[in-house]
Amino acid sequence: MRDVNGEGARPAPRRGLSAFMRRFSTNESGATIIIFAIGFSVVALAAAIAIDYGRVEIEHARMQRAIDAAALAAAHRLGRPDQDESGPAAAQAFFKANVPKGSKLAISDLKMDPEAGQVTISSGGRHPTTLMAIFGVKDMALGAGTKVVRGDGTVEVALVLDNSGSMAGTPIAELKDAARNLVDVVFSGATGNGKVSIGVVPFAGSVNVGAHRRDDAWIDSEGLSPVHHENFASQLTRFQVFDQLATPWRGCVEARPAPYDVNDTVPTSGTPATLFVPMFAPDEPDSVNAAGGSYPNNYLSDFGGSCPTPEQICVKYNSNKTKCTEYGPKPMTPDEAQARMCKYENAAPPSGLGPNYGCTTAPLIELTSHKDDVTSAIDAMVANGLTNIGEGLMWGWRVLSPEAPFTGGRAWNEKKNQKVIVLMTDGQNTYSRYSTNHNWTAYGAFGFGAKGRLGTTNTATALTNQMNAKTRAACTNAKQKGIVVYTIAFRLENDAATRALLSDCASDGSKAFAAKDGTALFHTFQAIGREISNLRVAG
Repeated sequence: MRDVNGEGARPAPRRGLSAFMRRFSTNESGATIIIFAIGFSVVALAAAIAIDYGRVEIEHARMQRAIDAAALAAAHRLGRPDQDESGPAAAQAFFKANVPKGSKLAISDLKMDPEAGQVTISSGGRHPTTLMAIFGVKDMALGAGTKVVRGDGTVEVALVLDNSGSMAGTPIAELKDAARNLVDVVFSGATGNGKVSIGVVPFAGSVNVGAHRRDDAWIDSEGLSPVHHENFASQLTRFQVFDQLATPWRGCVEARPAPYDVNDTVPTSGTPATLFVPMFAPDEPDSVNAAGGSYPNNYLSDFGGSCPTPEQICVKYNSNKTKCTEYGPKPMTPDEAQARMCKYENAAPPSGLGPNYGCTTAPLIELTSHKDDVTSAIDAMVANGLTNIGEGLMWGWRVLSPEAPFTGGRAWNEKKNQKVIVLMTDGQNTYSRYSTNHNWTAYGAFGFGAKGRLGTTNTATALTNQMNAKTRAACTNAKQKGIVVYTIAFRLENDAATRALLSDCASDGSKAFAAKDGTALFHTFQAIGREISNLRVAG
């Protein structure tokens, strides 16, 4: 090999500190130069260390953020049946997303403890140096670790879930899966210790508070409420009529008269309108007394029970033979036929239809810190009936309250306690309307439409608008009380009005969700569960 000047080959110059030292050791001022060289090498090494150490610190900060994100992702899987698979998988995915592409850093240890509600995680590796490599130091150790634990506050959650008829089949199954997932997330590390309490309020056209509540002081068992007798011609209480029919009350209650239908005023006999009236769907007129109207809940004879023998009149006349061929009871007006009470006495219990018409949901459960009770209530849900969003919301509020009718909630001003409603529906507020019916509607939580508790206009739109206004008022009042409200519009892409209602009802825009199918519903409930869980990085 030759150089550019054509001279013979010679060794390539040596690099690094040792070459530097040897090059200057033959200088005529050798000792001085050696001292200078050593001093220079120390300064150079210090500068290299400082630069590389700064770069490692940057990488360490990035690594810590990645490990924090990984820990939080794993913590959201705590308590789920597949936590041992889904937790590490989520942690790895979030870790890789937060470190440089191609990085050799990795999670070195991950422990998930659902009983304690915590995740501990660490990562490690070696980061290559740049300048320090000149001095033989090619890489530096790098490590980070963190622990995610549940916050030290408490939370009370009311799951207010649509169980109307449109949820039948696949939708109710999807709702159950999604709700159970939220329960798993929220209860992880807090089962039975009082930190987390959840109640479940299934709603359709009404809400079922439970038949075992019959003797509770807040139930209007004595007929004191101004709406208690609005369908009866006598002062018999609704429970007395249930007993006459030998039919047990199923547990549903009417909405209270305004303004108590949209607030949480404590029910007392001193203010009768605040009491809760048991739902009793009256026997509606027989066809002979219907005056041509359509009535959905005719389950007794208007002339039966202990009613006196009616006057008989000709109901079929043969004009050719000029004589009556059939006699029957003299018709009554629909209002008279429906209101009479004698037909309930000594009557056989009805089958199919009856006084529990419109009571279609499973009973709600109060706040409990026992996860199994919550999941059992979710499993018991059935889909049937109309949709009354406002009544569902109000009973969610009452479940959270420390005052009657339920008293399981913590005080409103208790520090570090959060009260949450998760409201989900798949349809608009509806009341079953009948255009040729003297009641205007089927019987529901607001009684019959003709009684005016939903306004004085008998159109489907007017009834829905009145229910929407009550729902908005209830949501506003609940939020003013300090309740955090999440809403979920399920399969409502084509219902802008109900989506707007739910958006207005939510505490803010970030808490109003939409789910177009079961998969989206599952992930929505999971996301809400994560927020409720109040997880935090503990160091």
